[in-house]
Amino acid sequence: MAFPVPLPDELRRGSLLLRALQDEDWHLEQDLSRVPDVPQWTYYQTDLDEAGARRRIHRTKEHRRQGLGCRYAVVVDDAVLGTAGVVWVEGGEPEIFYAFKPSGRGRGAATEAVRLLTQWLSDNGVPTVALETLAGNTASERVAQRAGFRHAGSRPDTHRDQPVHVNRWVRDAREQAEGPPGTAIA
Repeated sequence: MAFPVPLPDELRRGSLLLRALQDEDWHLEQDLSRVPDVPQWTYYQTDLDEAGARRRIHRTKEHRRQGLGCRYAVVVDDAVLGTAGVVWVEGGEPEIFYAFKPSGRGRGAATEAVRLLTQWLSDNGVPTVALETLAGNTASERVAQRAGFRHAGSRPDTHRDQPVHVNRWVRDAREQAEGPPGTAIA
């Protein structure tokens, strides 16, 4: 199933920019694959070479062309901090996902990226949004909570051929999840 509207090239709120990944972002893909906990908690392969990173970008662009989802570079003040994206899940809600370099963590950018994607989905008629975290990924769970998602259960699964539990988080996309006054991206 494809998104009912075209996926935007860019989304912006304040100093936060989400821009669709392009060919030249292969370095970002490679950098993220070399952060030890990114492959641990996501679908990134460990230590991508240039060809592998470029293949990921190519698949991302093809999924976007088909309207299935989009991944964005998360940029604050010209610094690329990580990626965030959205995918349409057959028979379910669209799901948001993210991965950040260590230099992009602890700044509120992940939470703001999730809020911005959720707002775009709401503005385009999507009533409910989901995200999933592997059990034990407390940093990602805190992002989900700060962005207004509630825990909706867990299920067994496998990740890298190992048994895991996946926590599902959902939120009504129409509800505004604003941070406390003074919340800013550093």
